[in-house]
Amino acid sequence: MLLRRLVLLLVLLASPARAAELPILPITVFAAPSYSVWLPTIIQQTGIDTRLGFRLEVKQKPGQVAYAEFASGIDKVCFCAAPAAVARFVEQGADITLLWNVFNLEYVIVTADPSIRSARDLAGKRIAADTGTGGWAVASLLLRQQGLDLAKVQIQSAWGAAQVAQLVAGRVDALVTGPAEATLLESNNPPGTYHQIAVSDRTRWQEVASSPGIPSIAMGVWRDWLDDPLHRDLARRFYQANLEAVEFVRAHPDETADIISRNVRVTREHVLLTLKSYGHILNVGPIEPYAPAIRLLTQQWLPDAKLLPRPMREDELVRFIGGLPS
Repeated sequence: MLLRRLVLLLVLLASPARAAELPILPITVFAAPSYSVWLPTIIQQTGIDTRLGFRLEVKQKPGQVAYAEFASGIDKVCFCAAPAAVARFVEQGADITLLWNVFNLEYVIVTADPSIRSARDLAGKRIAADTGTGGWAVASLLLRQQGLDLAKVQIQSAWGAAQVAQLVAGRVDALVTGPAEATLLESNNPPGTYHQIAVSDRTRWQEVASSPGIPSIAMGVWRDWLDDPLHRDLARRFYQANLEAVEFVRAHPDETADIISRNVRVTREHVLLTLKSYGHILNVGPIEPYAPAIRLLTQQWLPDAKLLPRPMREDELVRFIGGLPS
């Protein structure tokens, strides 16, 4: 580990001029503790980007700000594109396409209330959830599948650390959240303080959509940005950087935890617990195998739940699931 760091340092110190001349790829991510910033951090801090001939520039933004500026075209590249959320932008006229998958969806209920043992037990309770995201759109549908009438739940919209603070302060009875917040609570409290109940049912999902999982976060770009040959080349380099970063994370979890905890303001224990408990959600690969899942979400589930104004047309869907150009 020490030798690897020394070699990396020597490489970076030996070529500052070259690094300054490299093309810059600016991407938007959700701010920490979201794990959308983790892979870009590994790419930057290990020098994967400069070795592949570009320099990564990461802009962390709160979820709603990130989506508002991506939907409007202020930001052209979003490394935080939830297909369920971005589909709405496409139906509103945004010419956005998904290039590859990054994370599969995993949602859990987190609570200290011993009476809550299933999704149905949330009836009459107060919950916190990030209701402004596509992830919540999918999670709410999964909760309904498990028999919960959301009309009987008091839902408070909160994101990231604010969710956690509400639960710790007793302002809500449970969170419906993702791995980052769930493991943050678990790593910062005595064992047994909180328990988790799975919302995502991977087996059932395979029965309804022959996809590698429920797509949660993808690499999304505006097509006018992608039309530039330089940008297409940067996208291909960034995809390779994603693959190498995943390989690094899987091979070196301890070093990964060191790097992320130093740069993203999360604890080392939190990172390690997330990788141990939820490492399976990290699934970088072509977006095309997720087409059946995205079709189901955008043409049936989300419109039926009034979370999309209408089913996505087939021509929109084809452009939406564009994939990385060869």
